[in-house]
Amino acid sequence: MQQTNILRKHLPLDELLQRRQQIEDVNYWRRINPNSTISDFSLSELQSAQDLAKRELACYTNQLREEGYFQTPPVIPAAMLQEMLECIKVVRQHGFPVMFSLVYDPFYAAFSYFDSVLANILGHEYKLVPNFWVYYIDPSDAGKGFEPHRDAEYLDTIGADGMPTVLTLWIAVTDATPLNSCMYMLPKNRDPQYVQAIHDLKTGATQFALEDIRALPTKAGTLSCWDQYVFHWGSRSSKRAPAPRISYATYCQRGDISPVDNAIIDLRKGVDFETRLGLICKGMYRYSYLSVQSSEPHQPLLSFLEKQMATLTNA
Repeated sequence: MQQTNILRKHLPLDELLQRRQQIEDVNYWRRINPNSTISDFSLSELQSAQDLAKRELACYTNQLREEGYFQTPPVIPAAMLQEMLECIKVVRQHGFPVMFSLVYDPFYAAFSYFDSVLANILGHEYKLVPNFWVYYIDPSDAGKGFEPHRDAEYLDTIGADGMPTVLTLWIAVTDATPLNSCMYMLPKNRDPQYVQAIHDLKTGATQFALEDIRALPTKAGTLSCWDQYVFHWGSRSSKRAPAPRISYATYCQRGDISPVDNAIIDLRKGVDFETRLGLICKGMYRYSYLSVQSSEPHQPLLSFLEKQMATLTNA
């Protein structure tokens, strides 16, 4: 198989400059969505909301070591998922990219339902890498997720024990099905080029058998995790899909290693409004580089994004 070049998402980012006063005003976001909160959320204020049995945790660890990924059952309560959907609806109605739904609390409070899972794999002091994206895949023949790729942003993030030190977290807000663009995964033990990819981030995936591809239909509220080198993609949607596929994703790393990126977030210390704006702008900058050019017309936009991203260096 030939690897498709990754085309990042196009966003009309220039329009944001005209609304920067609104963007930077926490009370604006509270006014347009009074049913959701924006607080200095801290994971330490919450008890672990989902203590999974040791047997389940061991299964996730074994699958991650052998196949490079795993999925939990649905763990986020229906009321919290509905709140997330309402946040996304309001943000879209007011003409902003869906990334701005991440100003609201439920997207961070949801981590309390994964805490025992992440702590079991990455240690209790795990940290978030602010590399977020929110997916809204329309139920149409034009809708699709990211093209086939490895996340492959950080070298050598597999420890001597075969466990990753960096995980991708993919959180389903709605059901993901083959009709509305579920994930497809090539298990690492079926990928002849996986080992090479750990040390060479440009490694493609051209030698696997099609029958080894695994579809991952996913219920809303499920956490899916994989390491940096597993080959995967979001499929094309269909006009026959009954609803959009909505999800969000980020990276998480062990807390006892050096930061793999230029910023890191400790959920236990809180994620304030300024930090949220920073991670939103960082995600939009990173994943829409085809629409953001270093040129004089784009400089005001770049300066705005860089100003927000600067808050992350000390987060």
